[in-house]
Amino acid sequence: MPVYNGARYFAEAVESILKQTLSDFELIIVEDGSKDKSPQMLRSYAKKDARIRPIFLDKNTGLALARNRGLEEARAPLVACMDIDDISLAQRLQLQYQYLQANDDVGMLGCSYYRFATNKNGEKEVIKNLPIPKLNASQEKMLYKTARVVVCVGSAMFRRELALQVGGFRGYFKNGAEDRDFALRMHEVARIANIREKLYCYHVNQGSMFRQNRAALKANNLMARFCALQRRKGLPDPISQARPSSRLPKLLGLPRSVTLANLQQDHTWIAERMFEWLGEKPFERKALAQIYLGLLAYRLSQNNGIKKALDCLICALRLDITCLNGFLKKSFTDCFLYLRQPKPSFVAP
Repeated sequence: MPVYNGARYFAEAVESILKQTLSDFELIIVEDGSKDKSPQMLRSYAKKDARIRPIFLDKNTGLALARNRGLEEARAPLVACMDIDDISLAQRLQLQYQYLQANDDVGMLGCSYYRFATNKNGEKEVIKNLPIPKLNASQEKMLYKTARVVVCVGSAMFRRELALQVGGFRGYFKNGAEDRDFALRMHEVARIANIREKLYCYHVNQGSMFRQNRAALKANNLMARFCALQRRKGLPDPISQARPSSRLPKLLGLPRSVTLANLQQDHTWIAERMFEWLGEKPFERKALAQIYLGLLAYRLSQNNGIKKALDCLICALRLDITCLNGFLKKSFTDCFLYLRQPKPSFVAP
């Protein structure tokens, strides 16, 4: 359970684990450099219950790296995730443990869950009931082929050995997409399944990805899926092969009048419009353009955004220009020439 400025939710989240019907566990809480009262609360709980193993990080490292630290410290063969603002129902650990013990071929196990919010009166309201489907062999094969997963990683229990084998969570992905990337890589070494029972409550608060940076989350999720598709074709993972470059307009076959500054100005408009280009097939032209443009939009909005965008985009372009015989070059020429046309009035100057 990583914690960053989670004092408001700390007690309820921790208590939901301590009151599980399965009592033989260790609760590793990674305090990720919080600036609120989370560290004091963690010390207090650790004194009261010996099952809690606190880990204090000197500075904030982000969700992925904090989870990896907990994964490295874990001593049990099975590990369950938990977010600090969520709630696990009482039978969650017991039912997931029993299922994984009985199904050795399953590497990650999720469950159905509720999505809830807290109203102005402090009362919890279920805003969505999310029953996760039980997959048959044909459905799971199709998910693998198209690099999709049907699992809520926050509600999941998985095998520690396999998680370490695939490299844990990758800090490159942000805004919640680290979960999608992790699940896709886990699916490459073992089956993924779900329990039909609702055992988890996902809190939609003001800081959640359902309220902020939805375009960034979707762009990152698409990049995670694209990386999985590349790996499953036997090609290098674009993220692990990323290299910087300053020749983006030339590599994309754009007119000389298009500069990096032009692309940076376009990032807001791209984020708003990129999903209008979604294609049905994984390698259909518009789907590829969507993935790259979405990633560009997100990276350009960060510090050192141009460098971050170029690092991953250039490598991915090189891979696809090689394996698809220049198909992408024409795609990007079409897309960016379209972007250079007059924009709607809401675009930032």
